[in-house]
Amino acid sequence: MKSQTSTRMIDEFAFVLIAALIFIGIMLIFWTTPQELPPSLEPRSISIRMLPNSQKTITFKIIGNLTSVNLIANDTLSQIISFTENNFDVKGEKEIKAILNSPIGYGIYSGYIIARGKGGEDAIDVKVYVVPTLTLSKRSISIEDFKISNYGGEKVLDNKSDFIVERSLFSSKAARLVFRLESLEIEEAKLRLTIDDASGPGYLVVKLNGNTIYKKKITDGHFEEIPLNVSDLKEINFINIEAENEGFGIFFKSFYHFFSAEVRAKYKSVPYSFEIPLSQSEIDNFYAFELSSTLVQQNYPSVEIKVNNQKVFIGKLPITAFKLNITKDLIGNPLLLFPTNNISISLLTEGEIYFGNNIVRIYSYSS
Repeated sequence: MKSQTSTRMIDEFAFVLIAALIFIGIMLIFWTTPQELPPSLEPRSISIRMLPNSQKTITFKIIGNLTSVNLIANDTLSQIISFTENNFDVKGEKEIKAILNSPIGYGIYSGYIIARGKGGEDAIDVKVYVVPTLTLSKRSISIEDFKISNYGGEKVLDNKSDFIVERSLFSSKAARLVFRLESLEIEEAKLRLTIDDASGPGYLVVKLNGNTIYKKKITDGHFEEIPLNVSDLKEINFINIEAENEGFGIFFKSFYHFFSAEVRAKYKSVPYSFEIPLSQSEIDNFYAFELSSTLVQQNYPSVEIKVNNQKVFIGKLPITAFKLNITKDLIGNPLLLFPTNNISISLLTEGEIYFGNNIVRIYSYSS
């Protein structure tokens, strides 16, 4: 009997020991498993042609949520490359610049840009061809005709001053404002009324294009600002200001004297943007964008042009046609280029420009 009890105790001890060993093994795996994923680099490869004794800046992207990322280069690439920053954190993604300084002699310099994080590493395959001459190749893209406009801030579209509206059994006076929209791109519109005097039992009524938008009893002079529904506005609009009596009020006179009435609108600035796709070779060996258009302008406004949110031009365009070469941004930084690139054109001052016969030419170096 005693032997059976001892055997049972040994079996229970062995079970507990095995469970403890399994638990320790699981915890060791947990403790030794990296809590941070490896970085991810884009693009996967870069191939560049350079003249001897020249400099070029390249950009690449590191993706991930990372801490203390370290950058190195190996093989012969390490002789000609330097990084503008190192040992940094990444939250989501980060653009990194690397500077290539080609030597005097011709040849191929190759290797990997390696990004190391706590969870591992990733690499970009880089080849730099140092060649005696470079030739430019170009590719053209047609862009549809478009218009950009900026009609300024808030504008008075129509106004009237020192007038009366009234309603009685035997007489009626109303007022009308008529306004035309320069553009249907409206952020907001409103009617401002300054009432000097009011008397009688009736309502003050405002109608926009035949629909009542305001009806209220006014007992004394004051200021009213009535918002206009932008979706109800047309190219030409009519606002009627009337007095209206109801019930036994028809036997009395309702009277309103206005110091002023004005319609105000705030126009949107309407920019235009389009996308330009680039191959990896065009990105690696980029020289310039060339924009060309024929123009029809009003007020000759100031223009702002951006490439991927980098400002590349601010100023007035020629009167009838323009051609703009873009190699860097206004500060002198190289353009950050991607497989899909956004070019936006907007007006900084009031005016309107119609762009026709639009061509974008992409110039890149080729051997």
